[in-house]
Parts: sequence; structure tokens; C-alpha cells
Amino acid sequence: MHSATGNDFDIPLLKQLNLDNTWKSPDAMVAMSNVQKHAESLECYACHASWVPQCYGCHVHVDYGPDKDGKPKHDTDWIASGSKRNPDGSTAESPLGVKGIQSPGKVHETRAYLRWEEPVLGINGEGRVTPLMPGCQIVYTVKARDGRTVALDEVALSYDEQKELGQERTPLAIDMAPVQPHSAQRKARTCESCHNNPKAMGYGISGGVYQLRYTEDIVEDLIDQKTGKVIPTNYQIQIPKIEALDFDWSTIIKDEQQVQTVGTHWPLSRALTKEMRDGMKRTGLCMGCHREMTNAELWSKVSEKGTLTDEQHIELMNKALKAYAGSK
Repeated sequence: MHSATGNDFDIPLLKQLNLDNTWKSPDAMVAMSNVQKHAESLECYACHASWVPQCYGCHVHVDYGPDKDGKPKHDTDWIASGSKRNPDGSTAESPLGVKGIQSPGKVHETRAYLRWEEPVLGINGEGRVTPLMPGCQIVYTVKARDGRTVALDEVALSYDEQKELGQERTPLAIDMAPVQPHSAQRKARTCESCHNNPKAMGYGISGGVYQLRYTEDIVEDLIDQKTGKVIPTNYQIQIPKIEALDFDWSTIIKDEQQVQTVGTHWPLSRALTKEMRDGMKRTGLCMGCHREMTNAELWSKVSEKGTLTDEQHIELMNKALKAYAGSK
């Protein structure tokens, strides 16, 4: 490979590594040679991207009410400003100190939470498995000119996506987008980080068991522990509910249906298919052996003193597999 800076790089080909058996590790050989579906279906960076920026939940607040001086609130109209070009190529908002073309409504936005670690996986516009990152997961609140809240934490629905997926549930129009995060490194993700990770498969962080109270108004006050009701007559809602959001922002599959859009710019983009997810699920593999630990007679024959390293454990399972094959 020849870089723009003039440097030349010798890039080893997977095919040649396989022919010469010069793999750096058994993991690499298994992932990129023995498991044919990986080579057929995965982008290289699906495993080699070391991290992906994940900014979950975009809470957009648009206020059309009066400013402190009684005048209607305005803000920069980025589309109109960027569309108006000057002879030198600059746009209406380019010069320092100017606000560009203004339009009614003051806009500000906040996020729900940030993550940087291993991302959700999905399918990109070329039909290959790729990392996903939150695109525009927009929840919007709108205040009218008289100060009334006319929309509070509303989420749009994507009926087009529902029709395309052919499913009963309508996905929310909050998006997880396929991405090439440009954080590739030589060391790839471990097998377990995908095959034993519900987040990677699209089921949400820790399987979607957290952040499940978005459908409720959150009040930090004196609460009746039996009924869950607020005790004081006058109280303030700290976190208004998002009625449509009955799952965590990191969840794209709930009850085996896609619950938010995935890369709406390309027809092939979507969550991992059920066939892929079923093929990835490896939770419970440990139980095949370790459920026998209470059987003292059996366990004494197969266990060794101390704790096995990962390498020793892999070799032990390999011996068990070969012994089973020999019994056939």
C-alpha cells in the first residue's frame, strides 16, 4: 500500500497467511480461516475497530417563546446559512462573530449518556456486518410563542422501516448508524466480545436490563414504598417520561423485533438478522461442563488443582472434543 505521505507498506494477505500458516495466533486462524462466514459477511473493522464514539439520546428543545426583552427568540438557521454562498466560497455563517441567517425558535440539545467501548453490531449499506453508533436519536420538546409546551419528549415513528422489515412493531425514528470509526488496530476483538455479548448482537447493554424507566416520570422526593406514589402534594418532575421509549438507547432488538431504525440512507442497512443472532449466541457454554462441579466423583476425574489459564482451558476442551470424536 502506498500512502499519500510517500511511505510504502507491505500488507500481508489473509489468503497468503493461510497458505503459509503464518497466523499470529490461533484466534486469528479460527476467526479468519476456519469460520467461513466471517470472511463472507464481516467488514474487517467490525472486529479490528478498538472503540467507537457512542453519544446516546439527542434531546432537542425548541423554544419559540419571547426572550428576556420580550422579543421572539431566534437562532441560526444552519441550512439557510450554509446554502447562501458568497463570491469567495464562504457561506452566511462563515465569518467570525456573525450568527448567519436567523430563523424563529431558540434551539438547544443535550445527550442521554456517552460510551466509547465496544459498539453494537449491525449491517451496513453493502450488506456486511459493521460497527454501529448512535446516529440521530432525537427526542424533541417544543414550546409555543405563548410559552406553552406543545410537545414534551416526543419521538417520531418510522412506518417505512416497519413496512420494509415486515414486522408488527413500528420502529422509533431514532437511528443507529453503520460507521467506519477509524480506530482500527492490529489486535482484534475477542470471540467473547461478540458471541457472548448481548450489546454487540443488538439486545442492549447487559441485555437491555438497564434504563427501563424512560416511560415513567422520575421524581426524586418522598415516595411511598408500597404504592410508589409521591407523598408531598407539591412536587417537581425531575426527568419527564419518554412514553414511546420502553427500551434503552443501546437496544435495537427487543422481543425479536427491530425497535429503532438502522442507517436509513441505505436499503441494506439494518440490525443483524435473526439467523445471524442465533448463530452468534453462545451464552451458557460454560454450563455444559461446570454444572457437574457438585458431582464430586465425576469432577475429581476431570478437574485439576488450582485455576486453569485460558490457554489450558482451551486445550482441555479441545481434548474433550477429540475424545468425543474418538467414541463415535
